[in-house]
Amino acid sequence: MDMPNVSPASTTLDLLEERFQLAKEKSWTNYSFYLGATPDNIDEIKKANPKDICGLKIFMGSSTGDLLVNDDNALDLIFKESPILIVTHCEDNKTIESNLEKISAQRNGKLSPPDHALIRDELACYISSEKATSLAKKYSADLHVLHLTTEREIELFEAKPTKDKKDYNGGLYSSSHFYF
Repeated sequence: MDMPNVSPASTTLDLLEERFQLAKEKSWTNYSFYLGATPDNIDEIKKANPKDICGLKIFMGSSTGDLLVNDDNALDLIFKESPILIVTHCEDNKTIESNLEKISAQRNGKLSPPDHALIRDELACYISSEKATSLAKKYSADLHVLHLTTEREIELFEAKPTKDKKDYNGGLYSSSHFYF
């Protein structure tokens, strides 16, 4: 399941079709592709067919590439209108930017690898995961939150671990495979 933050970013159905054709010619394994969400590609999202595409990837926090959707109105519309599974990278950019400014000032601009966890801290993850789960519940959208960072985020799913698919009774997923 290939993520959309490639060059060019997979944010249109035409670009996804090009990737499917390339995979059809070269892949030796099963494959699929995520459509990438942007603040302004709702028309493409609405046309997505769940039989063709494995999901819609929303980068709610900045990551590799330039796909970022952190506008509340755009997020609301995406969760309301998406016909396919939504998967999210959950980090709150405002918290990250504030932490970066504070830690950078403390370190005289000389950051080190351990600062990553302080910049992208538990609060940054929780705020964004809470927003995603709230929107999914509001619109009954299928949601998979990728790579939960904190135990506190699991509480947002009101979940019980299960291995039996017949116990599934909702549309929210976490990378720890909790269902509710």
